[in-house]
Amino acid sequence: MTESPVTASRESGFSSIKGGQTALRKAGDDGRSGRPVWVELSIVVVVTLLITLPFIFKPIHMDDAGFIELARERRDNPMEMVLSDYTFFGQENESFLDTHPPLVSSYIAFLINVSGAESETFLHLGFLIFPLMAAISMYYLARFFTRHALVAALMLIVTPGVMVMSHGLMSDVPGLSLWLTGVTLYLYGLKQKSLVLMTICGLVITTGVFTSYQVLSVIPLLFAYALIRKELSLLAFIPFALPLSAFASYCVWHFSMLGIFPRFSYGVGEPLAWYSVIQKGASVFAAIGGTVVFFAVLMRVLLARKWDFTVYLVFLVPMWVAIMVQFASVQFSAWAAILSILLMPLGIMLLYRIFAEAWEGLEQERRDRQAMNALLFLWLAGVLFYVIILLPYSSVRYLLPALPPLILLFIRLVEGRFAGSRNIQNLLIGGVMATAGLGLLVAEADYELAVANRDFAGNEGAAYGRQVAADDHRLWFIGEFGFRYYMEQQGFTELPKDRPEVLRDGDLIVQSPLADPRPFSDEMAERVELVETVGYSGMTPFRSISFKSKAGFYGHFWGILPFSLDFGNIEEYMVYRVVPEHEIDHE
Repeated sequence: MTESPVTASRESGFSSIKGGQTALRKAGDDGRSGRPVWVELSIVVVVTLLITLPFIFKPIHMDDAGFIELARERRDNPMEMVLSDYTFFGQENESFLDTHPPLVSSYIAFLINVSGAESETFLHLGFLIFPLMAAISMYYLARFFTRHALVAALMLIVTPGVMVMSHGLMSDVPGLSLWLTGVTLYLYGLKQKSLVLMTICGLVITTGVFTSYQVLSVIPLLFAYALIRKELSLLAFIPFALPLSAFASYCVWHFSMLGIFPRFSYGVGEPLAWYSVIQKGASVFAAIGGTVVFFAVLMRVLLARKWDFTVYLVFLVPMWVAIMVQFASVQFSAWAAILSILLMPLGIMLLYRIFAEAWEGLEQERRDRQAMNALLFLWLAGVLFYVIILLPYSSVRYLLPALPPLILLFIRLVEGRFAGSRNIQNLLIGGVMATAGLGLLVAEADYELAVANRDFAGNEGAAYGRQVAADDHRLWFIGEFGFRYYMEQQGFTELPKDRPEVLRDGDLIVQSPLADPRPFSDEMAERVELVETVGYSGMTPFRSISFKSKAGFYGHFWGILPFSLDFGNIEEYMVYRVVPEHEIDHE
C-alpha cells in the first residue's frame, strides 16, 4: 500500500526526534511546515494572549466565586476542605464539603496573598499560564499526528469552550493544560526512553490530579497506550507511581480528617436515569457540533463525498421532528430550534465519521500508529462516556478534555478527505479564523453576563440596600455564582430555603433567575409581592446561558445548546417586597 503524504510526513517526524532531554525542542526540526518551531510557538503564544488579555478585567463569574470562597479559608490553611455555616442554593449547611481538589483554590489564595486583595485583574493574570501551557502542549502533541500542528494548537485555543473558560478562575483550563502536558511528555518520554521526561510527566500528572479529578483518567489512558505498543517496561510505569500513591494518601488523609472519601461531584440529579442520559447526550452532540469547529467549515468537511448528505439526512430528519415538536409546544424559541437542528446532527455525524473512517484504517497501520490512533479514540470515548453517563450534568467545560483528540481526528479527517488538494491549508486556516470569531462572540456574551451581575449588585442592589437599611429592614438575595459574590460584597445575605420566619415585613428579596431559578415555597409566596424587574441588555444577541433560548454552556439544565441567540435581556433581576399577607393582590 502506498503511503499518503501525511503518513510519510509523520514517519519523517518520528525518526527525526533525537535525545531524551531535548526531545521537545528537536521535534520541531522535521520540516513538516517549513517554519522553525520557535516561529510557530511564537504565533501560538501571541494568539493565546490576544484572546485572553482583553478579558483580564472580567468580573468574578459562575464557579469562580466558589473557588474564591475556599481560597479565603486556605490563605492560612492550604488543605482546608470545609466551609462552615455555608448556604448553597438556599440549603443551609453547618459544614459544606468541597468537591474539588485543593490546588486551584490554594493557588488563588497564594495570588490573593501576593496582591493583598481579591483583584479580578491580578487573579486573571495569574491564570494566564494555563491557556498558554495548554496551547504549547497541544502544539507538541499534534506533531505526533499531523503536519498541521500549528493549526491544531490554534484551533484548540480559539474554540468557544477553551476561550471562554480561559477567562475564568475555575479548575477546567488548569486541568486541561496539565492533562495535555502529561500526555505529551509521556509520548515523547516513551518514544525517547527518557527517564527525565517520564519523571517530569509523573510530577505533572500528580499536579493535575490535585487540580482536577478528571486528570485521573490520564493514567488508564496512557497505560492502554503503552500496552498496545507492547512497551510495558519499568520506564512506562514510572509516571503512574507518584500520582497513584499521592492520591491514595490523599484519600486516606481525607477520610481520617472528614470521615468521608473525596467526592467527585455534588451528586445532584439522577445521572444514570434514561431521561438524564438523553439530555446529556443531546447537550454533548450540540456542543461538539457547535464548539469544535465553526459549523460551516464542519459541514464542508462532513458533506464532501457522494453519500455524505444521505447519511446526514439520517441524523437530521428524526432530530428535526423532535425539535419541531418542542418548538410547537413553545418549549423552544425559534433560534433555539434552528440551532438545535443545525448543531446536534453535525455533532453526531462528526463523531460517526471520525470513528467509522478511523476504525477502517486501524487494521492497515503499523503497531506504533495503531497505538497512537487508539490513544485518540480511547481518550475521546472515555471523556464522552463519563460526561454522558457518570457526571450529574453535561457542560461544555466538562468536555474540554475531549477537544484535543476531537481536533486532531478532525484535522486528520480533513487530510484524508482532501488528500492531494491544495485547499487543505486554506480550509484549516478558515476553520481557525471562523471558530475564533465565534469564540469571541460567545466569550463577549459571557463577559456581559458577568458584568451585569457585578453592576446590578453595585448599582440597583446597593441602592435598594440603602433604602431598606434606612427603615431598619434587610435585603436578601436568591442566586449563586458571580451574582452571589457581588451581592455579598454589598453586605447582603442569601435567603435560606423554607425559612419564612427570618423575614420581616418590609424586607426586600432580590433574585437572579439565571443564578438560581427556585420558586418561593407556598408559605413564602403568600408573603411577597413583585416590586420591580430590572433588565440588563447586551451588545450582541449571543448568550452563554439562557433558559429562554436554551443556552447551557455551563450546564444542560439551562439548555442543551452550548450557546444561543436571544434579542431580549441578558438577565432580568426580580425585586420582591415582604408584606403582610392581606396586602397582596392575588388577581
